[in-house]
Amino acid sequence: MRLFNPDSKFMVALTKMADLMWINILTLALCFPIITMGAALTAKDYMCYKLLKNEETGTTKGFFRSFKQNFKQATLIWLIMLVVIVLGIFDVFFALGLEGDGTQIVRAVMFAFLFFIYIGCIMIFPVLARFDNTIKGTIKSGLHMTVAILPRAILMGILYLIPVAILLFIGIESPLIPIVIMFGISGPGYLSAMLYRKAFEQVENRFYEEHPDQAPEIDPVEEAMQAAMKRDEK
Repeated sequence: MRLFNPDSKFMVALTKMADLMWINILTLALCFPIITMGAALTAKDYMCYKLLKNEETGTTKGFFRSFKQNFKQATLIWLIMLVVIVLGIFDVFFALGLEGDGTQIVRAVMFAFLFFIYIGCIMIFPVLARFDNTIKGTIKSGLHMTVAILPRAILMGILYLIPVAILLFIGIESPLIPIVIMFGISGPGYLSAMLYRKAFEQVENRFYEEHPDQAPEIDPVEEAMQAAMKRDEK
């Protein structure tokens, strides 16, 4: 049957779902040692973006390649984020304890600022996974990218909060829990890649225009396949 042809849309989608499930398992496994969480999230974003662009065939190999290559920078960035998270928790308790006139405005401003930091942290890992830069440059670029695609970055933040909300407010007995376990991290990661893909491609195209010698060579057959896929998407 054509439906089960390896090149059919159904089988391609099924394969991607299996890859995302495996990415989710790898990410969860490597997030448990808290110190490795930054590298695990970076590898997850690396593979989600690769899957979206059909650039990677070996999911496990690609995941661990990114994990190893970005381990040092990702870990240092993650440690910085932990400090920011601790300070953010103190700020939340401080805001909740405020009383008097104008309290609601102060709380709203503080929570809006903390949410921006949260979505900025989400964006930093995809930037680290895709672009070579210093730690300072990666953080700066991540925050700049967040501002550049702010509405989509907000949606990204909401996507990552949905699995957390299911666990906290619906409970472990919910029929949605298996989905959270299988796709709770990789699912939002893949959907987020769809949201920031255009912005990333603009940055990449600008870089390759300025440095044509570093532009990747595209096989004519692969180029034709990509063009066909774009026509199918339309």
